[in-house]
Amino acid sequence: MNVHSARSRFTHGPWLATVVLHALLFVVAVAWVIVRYQPAIIPSEPDCFAIPSAGASAAVTVVASKPRPNRVPVVRITSTSSECSMALPALTLGESGESAPLLSGGLKKASAGGAGLGAAGLGIAAAGTGVGRIGKAVMGARIVARKLAVYLDCSGSMRPYLAKVEAEIRLQFPDADIFRFDGARVVVVDGEVADGKGFDGHFGTSHPGQSDPASMTLAGRRLLDRIDTHCESGSLGAWIDWLLSEDYDGLVVFSDFQDGVRQYRKPAKGTPELIYADGSRRSVNERKEADTRWEKAWLSRFGAAERGQGPRLYLFSIEVQPQPLLRQCAVASGGSVTMVEWLRGKSPR
Repeated sequence: MNVHSARSRFTHGPWLATVVLHALLFVVAVAWVIVRYQPAIIPSEPDCFAIPSAGASAAVTVVASKPRPNRVPVVRITSTSSECSMALPALTLGESGESAPLLSGGLKKASAGGAGLGAAGLGIAAAGTGVGRIGKAVMGARIVARKLAVYLDCSGSMRPYLAKVEAEIRLQFPDADIFRFDGARVVVVDGEVADGKGFDGHFGTSHPGQSDPASMTLAGRRLLDRIDTHCESGSLGAWIDWLLSEDYDGLVVFSDFQDGVRQYRKPAKGTPELIYADGSRRSVNERKEADTRWEKAWLSRFGAAERGQGPRLYLFSIEVQPQPLLRQCAVASGGSVTMVEWLRGKSPR
């Protein structure tokens, strides 16, 4: 009996140890598989963001945000102080997930909706136009520029509005160089802009300018010394032609735009022949294709603004729509055309 018991313990002992060992190995293998192939847990998007506002007495604003497909959520930064108030609009994303350009379409629509931007304007980095360009609201338009030059039509009918317009501009661009010349004429003779940078001599009647050098930057005063007499006879056309090669990335023109474009062909003898006019007082069009080359040159120069290689053009009219060429230059540059009849106490058309 004792011998049989001893044999049973001797026979079954190793078998039990083997079963236990295999069971432990199975448990370890299952645990390893579960840990190895468990899907990663992706954290969910936050339902809100805490944004500290600027200013010594500013509070933290919690902004709820529910992202929509292919869009960056709107983030609004507010402050309890008067120093900071800015909203960053949502940027539409393309199929690749990259942000679409802000300026090619956004600024062209700004003249219609810009009035609600507020006096503080928007601080936005301009896409594809270089670092440092910002957008600021001026009289219902959003002007994107670091260095601004302004042309004010100082003819008799425009003078009552100039002080207010200058104040509106200086509120956002205190270092703007503001030039005052008579009318808003664009005069062309034999394919050259009269009194422009490539024009030899002077053409037409000279009207004294009213620019204030003391209000200009040093660069503005030096430029005025060079172009003053040219713009006194060449008006807006001469001013644009000179400014296109200067270091300004924004040009603003304020006028009633009654004068328009006038183009002459100068014969060997006799007085120049008017071959084109699109102003409010006269309309003529006897040009040929070769006579429009100067227009294409302007459009090309303004079109380079989208690559950061030229100025944007912003037109403000108190009376009629600017002439077709000027409007095309504004659109090509990414600028805008804004009617400001309200300065005369009239409703916009």
